[in-house]
Amino acid sequence: MSTQQRNHACLVAVDPSTADVLRHQTLVVLEANHYFFEELPQFSPEAQHALSVIYRDAFAVLDAIGWSPDASAGPVDVPLTDGHIDQLRRCRFDLGVTNINRLDLLDAATTEEQAASIRAAIDADRTAAQTLDLQGERQRSPIHGRSGSRSDRDRPTKPPDLPCPAAHR
Repeated sequence: MSTQQRNHACLVAVDPSTADVLRHQTLVVLEANHYFFEELPQFSPEAQHALSVIYRDAFAVLDAIGWSPDASAGPVDVPLTDGHIDQLRRCRFDLGVTNINRLDLLDAATTEEQAASIRAAIDADRTAAQTLDLQGERQRSPIHGRSGSRSDRDRPTKPPDLPCPAAHR
């Protein structure tokens, strides 16, 4: 019997602010895939293994960067596999779509406090998306699923080979 081998991870040095984005988005990856465990006994052994790889890759990232933010930490080497980059690509897509949907909420905001809160959320997700874009450029495997000018990367583009889960925040 042969055992599938995991993809080897590429170690990428990231600064603390990038680590914070990767931590949050990796937690989103775990949350987005948790419902598969409810039907795990019905999965084939290959599908069970595939799900375990998603979790192993995510936990390897979290173990490398730490489970909570540390402002005094320096750069850290993060193990990124092709599979985890694909998961982050889904997160990048969701961040863009969520921001587009928030623009409708901004138009409907009835108070300045609501509008400020929506703008802050848009800005936070835009910054996270840009961080994922830059991390993808470093990997030479774009997380955003598309190359081009900065304005092109700010627009969400669904990766052609991946279904996108609903945004989980």
